[in-house]
Amino acid sequence: MVDALVEIHRVLAPGGILVDARPDSRVPAYAERRKPRGFQRFGIVKTSRLELANDRASDRAIARAVRDELFKRRRRGRFWHLVPFSDLAELRKYLREHLRFVHRAEWVVDAATRKRHSNDQFVIRRAVRYELLEACPPDS
Repeated sequence: MVDALVEIHRVLAPGGILVDARPDSRVPAYAERRKPRGFQRFGIVKTSRLELANDRASDRAIARAVRDELFKRRRRGRFWHLVPFSDLAELRKYLREHLRFVHRAEWVVDAATRKRHSNDQFVIRRAVRYELLEACPPDS
């Protein structure tokens, strides 16, 4: 990723903005049932070990690009992204097939509650971290 950041810096005009936005694995994702007014937490969805390692490598690459004065940090934050599902079975299928998350949620409600609401709509609520990076002028 460091090479990619160097290439982006090369083609981005001085003062140009790079938006780095990616899932925030430092914060767990949540499996939630959609209710008429809000959501009910049903489980916690953890990030896979491989993706945790990839996220740490990306963090180090950004830090290095800032340290090497390719970019200046301008703004950073987090927002929540909802991934909707028509029912609990669809959410479970997504977890089995998705590489970012472990394949099973840690449920915080009992099996009877999951069965009773299995046909309700669900979402995975996950944090997305973003940072605005301004390209520094190249050294002359």
